[in-house]
Amino acid sequence: MNLEDTIYKRQSIRSYDKTPLEKETLDEIREFIDNAKVLNPNIKWSYEILPTEKISTMMRWKAPHYIAIFSEEKENFYQNVGFIFQQVDLFLQSKGIGTCWIGMGSPKNYENPDDSQKFIIIISLGKPSGNLYREIDQFRRKDLDDISDKRDERLVPAQFAPSASNTQPWYFTHNDDGSYDLYRVKGGMLRSRVYGKWNKIDTGIALAHLYVANKDSFKFYMKDNPKELKGHFYAGSFEI
Repeated sequence: MNLEDTIYKRQSIRSYDKTPLEKETLDEIREFIDNAKVLNPNIKWSYEILPTEKISTMMRWKAPHYIAIFSEEKENFYQNVGFIFQQVDLFLQSKGIGTCWIGMGSPKNYENPDDSQKFIIIISLGKPSGNLYREIDQFRRKDLDDISDKRDERLVPAQFAPSASNTQPWYFTHNDDGSYDLYRVKGGMLRSRVYGKWNKIDTGIALAHLYVANKDSFKFYMKDNPKELKGHFYAGSFEI
């Protein structure tokens, strides 16, 4: 299965076979990560694939491996992480490997050698103990009319993106030149406190789906003076 097809099949996996992945598989994963497309090439980031005993998490379930992700704190760095590692998520699931983004977890007994990078998030991975994929009618997603200023089938890949607690914080507007502006819902103080940084990652995840579906034409950039949209933060502009 290719990455674009995986968009409409993937689901977060929370039940894993305890058997570790083979070394060849882990090497293939590292090669994919190292060659993934980035949103901002000026941000240093890194990762480490760690075994379950080197991860602290509040989840009741465990996976045989976790990707611990680190990044410099620069403009849209959370979004950059979401963009890069959702490509990885799709790649893994296309290969029959289960994944789940985990906000409530961190590495233990591991220090990133680059102290300019802070820990961001972990992703679990391993062979699923149940069904890896779901049918398209099992997705619970907002209608296209609710995530954009006009109904646009080209935004369907973003519509199917995963997000923290399924908050789906993205909103798209259309420009006269055919480009798009992306916004993130502000929400109240409580939502911002709970989901603030995760929703920044989520917008990167949505952009990753748009990139995967439009690899030859996707272009992302930040405007100096973007239009303001009430109740939203500007999160970037793109062409597809």
